[in-house]
Amino acid sequence: MNAFINVTLIAILTIISHMVFAQERIVSYQDFELAYSKNSDLKIISKKFNLLFILLLDTAYKVPFFEYDEELKDFYIDYSYGLKWNDSTVGFVVHIKEIDELFSSKLFINKVLDCVTDSEDRKLIKQRINYPIYKKDNTAIIEILSGGSSDIYYLKLHNGIVQINWLGGVIE
Repeated sequence: MNAFINVTLIAILTIISHMVFAQERIVSYQDFELAYSKNSDLKIISKKFNLLFILLLDTAYKVPFFEYDEELKDFYIDYSYGLKWNDSTVGFVVHIKEIDELFSSKLFINKVLDCVTDSEDRKLIKQRINYPIYKKDNTAIIEILSGGSSDIYYLKLHNGIVQINWLGGVIE
């Protein structure tokens, strides 16, 4: 039951943070660092940035984040298991050099969706990437919405291969 509450809370926090940045398609880790260097008040920062997504990109700020929000540690632990290559890792080959290019092409977005969803399910359920996408260097954290569910993925572009790892999801 506690895990259900935690997952529900992260979904709510994700939705709120996405509403704030709905106009921004990609939020870079450097944007977060700049904002944090100007004002490290996490009450203000957490309204502008999804702290879980920031942690999934880089753990440099985990101590102040966990002190600010103890539940964030549980969320991070649950989602971070998928950051490493595992049996569920999927991917595809691309000719691009920067991960930003992946999200500017409908073809590549469809390749990502094809990798994470059965083709029959894609016909039945409208899927879309929920923006903003959080990125650092050539890695990104994305959320894919489909029907009444939300799934979070880690993407890494390295040597022309897009690696996609499922981190977790919520069924609403």
